[in-house]
Amino acid sequence: MTASLLLRSSNFASKCRSITINGVTGSYALDANWRSGFRQVGKAYSGRYNGGEVGEIAVKAIIWDFDGTLVDTETPQFLAWQQVFGEFGARLEPEVWGKMVGTVTDWDLFDVLEEALGQAIDRRTLMRQVERLIAANMEEALLRPGVLALVEQSDGLGIRQAVASSSPRWWIRKFLSHHGLQGYFSVIAAADDVRRVKPDPEVYLTALSRLSIRASEAVAIEDSPHGARAALAAGIQCVVIPNPSTQDLQFPTGVLRLESLEGVGVSGLRAFLKNRTI
Repeated sequence: MTASLLLRSSNFASKCRSITINGVTGSYALDANWRSGFRQVGKAYSGRYNGGEVGEIAVKAIIWDFDGTLVDTETPQFLAWQQVFGEFGARLEPEVWGKMVGTVTDWDLFDVLEEALGQAIDRRTLMRQVERLIAANMEEALLRPGVLALVEQSDGLGIRQAVASSSPRWWIRKFLSHHGLQGYFSVIAAADDVRRVKPDPEVYLTALSRLSIRASEAVAIEDSPHGARAALAAGIQCVVIPNPSTQDLQFPTGVLRLESLEGVGVSGLRAFLKNRTI
């Protein structure tokens, strides 16, 4: 029997309402379309509600982003590029880096550096330097806090798990194997499998298809705005856990933002699950 994550809430009777989720009470301010944002002060909860009785929802799968979410592979890369920029007296701003996180783009950091310096640089030599720095930093790439506990708990409850990533399959498998996680994920949807990567929803739709579930039966865990937009566009409720290189970026409305998964577990995710018709 497949385990379920459950959420109960009360009916809404006026435009200013309160809702209690797992003992936490927050307030909603509904718009004309009976949609609202939910916020628990101090824990940065935000979400959307479509009105009426939420009741019970069964979530059959958690779909994880990979880079920066399961394993923090993004911070080592950001630090490598930041070091190279710093050697020229320039600074790689987080919002510039954010344009590349969670997607594949023609955006070129060498163009950014040359523009900052006002002169051409030896790109081939610098690329070799960046690659060496990234390789060294990646030796220390760790699982994000709380990830292992949530992966193991979900597996024990029979909740299926998948990876939906803009990275190639070999990269994902390499680090899943390194951290002993490969056996927990029944589906991997990677850049190899789609024509368009995040923020396009195709990789999430591919994961849903391979899991043979509806979007309403899944929850996505992401770390980047591109990834969050992809999940929402696929109709999947999304929890965002920013990493150090994405924490200052602007995330779309309609997601739950938590600073860490540490101590959250399966029961903590119930605070965000909601009724949604796909």
